[in-house]
Amino acid sequence: MFSKFKILLHTLSYLKPVQAIYQVRNRLSKTGALVTFELDAAPKNKLDFFSTSSIHPFLKIEKNSYKFDFLNLSKEYPNSEINWNDQTHGKLWNYNLQYLDFFKQENLSCEEKIAVIKDLYSWLWIGTLPLEPYPVSLRIMNMIRFLETNQIQEKTRNEFEKLVLAEVNYLSQNLEYHILANHLLENAFALWMGANYFNQADWISKAERLLKTELEEQILPDGAHFELAPMYHQIILFRVMEAYYLTSEDHFLKSLLKDKAELMLGWLDQMTFANGTLPHFNDTTEGIALSSSVLKEIGYSLGLEYKIEKLKESGYRLLEVDDYKLIVDVEGIKPTYQPGHAHADTFSFVLHQGQSPIIVDPGISTYNISERRSWERSTLAHNTLTIDRKNSSGVWSGFRVGKRAKVKLLEDTHDCYSAQHDGFGKQIHKRTFEKDSSGFCITDQVTNYMQGQLLEVRFYFHPDILVSIIDSANVIVTERLTLKFDGALDIQLVEYDYCLSYNKLVGAKFLLVTLVEDQLITYLKSV
Repeated sequence: MFSKFKILLHTLSYLKPVQAIYQVRNRLSKTGALVTFELDAAPKNKLDFFSTSSIHPFLKIEKNSYKFDFLNLSKEYPNSEINWNDQTHGKLWNYNLQYLDFFKQENLSCEEKIAVIKDLYSWLWIGTLPLEPYPVSLRIMNMIRFLETNQIQEKTRNEFEKLVLAEVNYLSQNLEYHILANHLLENAFALWMGANYFNQADWISKAERLLKTELEEQILPDGAHFELAPMYHQIILFRVMEAYYLTSEDHFLKSLLKDKAELMLGWLDQMTFANGTLPHFNDTTEGIALSSSVLKEIGYSLGLEYKIEKLKESGYRLLEVDDYKLIVDVEGIKPTYQPGHAHADTFSFVLHQGQSPIIVDPGISTYNISERRSWERSTLAHNTLTIDRKNSSGVWSGFRVGKRAKVKLLEDTHDCYSAQHDGFGKQIHKRTFEKDSSGFCITDQVTNYMQGQLLEVRFYFHPDILVSIIDSANVIVTERLTLKFDGALDIQLVEYDYCLSYNKLVGAKFLLVTLVEDQLITYLKSV
């Protein structure tokens, strides 16, 4: 009981006061149905949108049956009776149902989309489906895009505009200050679009201030989104470019959006591997955000350039030898007040050779609070060292973090990165990454090591990699890459489930290296 109380105290100690205030406010207030936010009709501005398509078909309609496929989980609703509050597959699946992102599908007719809109808003209007700021934000943007890119009868258009106007009114009063981070930024983008569409001066003023404040904080000087999950970087980059496109040339936000978009494109370019994928650091997986190549194409079409800044504030670093690209995380838990998408992965790394992933982050397959979610966020699930199989930072309950590892960067040069953290208490873990013409060297050192403590390092391999153990010091990874260990007591190949995407796993193997004492030197050599 006391232990749980300490974890909670550590977690709460990092919150901003505004988060605590709005947590209490939200628990004391009850949100009404959408009808309670109805406003008189407002004049509309014409907004321009660049074209974009769905990543894959989310909705299939046939014979009055609606079949939705989100997060690799399907649900069919016969007789056109959609349960808009369906929690069968969890909250994230239901959010995807509400977003209306499937409106980007080219194989759905305008009439089919209109029928879906009428059904969904019949639930929202009377409160059968509760209003929540995050799905409301994404729905506002998808609805305005739909209204501006389709020919719709005037009566139906007026009806839908009234519904969206009510949602923007709701959002303007229910911004997610209790969460902050990407949620509040999505609120800002939606409010900015809605305010401009309905030409509401007070909303425009509020959205301007919010968007400027959040962009300045959330987009780091090296171009990364500050939650340090590459997937969310892709998601937010799309929003930044969309906002840039619809913002008038003479507005002060235009230059800010351009600057942030170009920084984000530069960071994305550095972090993207030759096969087009990103490292699965923190909450990142495939099949959710637009790919790096698509985002780059959008940027090119908008006349945006890449601003390449040296990776620094994001905590990621690159080491490249020939066609090998190693990306390492030398950062702790960030942002401190909202670590919902953070993992206990300090000093983890990934390695690709050309088009081929070799050492990978196992990734994520679920947001549902579960043993699987806990493991995917744990130190055990990453390419780094553990002591007695404990976490370096106290990840818990799906999206929370208690006590955090404090990181100190010791060396930061073109050829060498070295840092230490105190996430294991008195035992300090120092890790050094170096490169030379033949490959990489990783040195793990633990100070204040106590006899009997279990020190292990894990290396997670992509499912396509077939590893062969030669002896307790040598491993063949590919025809061109070997691992050699100095300080290993034992090495084993262990099976694990690699995450291809949400709810989509495939078998793979990781190398479990047990240390003799307090130091392990790993040589990754190209042959």
